[in-house]
Amino acid sequence: MVKMTFEEIAYQVINTKKYQSLKNDSHHGLTRYIHSMKVAKLTYKIAKFLKVDYVSATRGALLHDYFNDDEYLNVKGLDKPRIHPFLALNNAKYEHNLNIIEENIIISHMYPIGKIKPSFIESWIVTSVDKLVAIDECVLYKFKDELLVFAIFTFNFIRLKCDLL
Repeated sequence: MVKMTFEEIAYQVINTKKYQSLKNDSHHGLTRYIHSMKVAKLTYKIAKFLKVDYVSATRGALLHDYFNDDEYLNVKGLDKPRIHPFLALNNAKYEHNLNIIEENIIISHMYPIGKIKPSFIESWIVTSVDKLVAIDECVLYKFKDELLVFAIFTFNFIRLKCDLL
């Protein structure tokens, strides 16, 4: 197998008008483009370290949320995490020649919320990395103000309890 850098792999995927449009969609307090790049970069490093198919893992990670907000408007509540892997897979198949690992990564990345279980180690890597990155993004960007208010409230509550003792 020819060794590829992250940039070489990413260029094959992100060099489309649709992929670039992900820069306009909000996701976890950032954009879907930034989120996908973060998931893909960490996936690339882990997959290379584990000596698995890092090219497929990286491509799948780049495409795991490959849809725009306007494709998602009529989807409500808890259906969103279950539906969007199908949207992403349809979009990815339309523009890219995917292998079975890449397809499984995209369709299963929401497991266990989504019912499709990852079938490959590369799929498990992306599923895990996606959740870690999403938690990080939500804490640092999406819910940072709410978390700050909660922390201040908790600190003051504890201090008040200590003063009453």
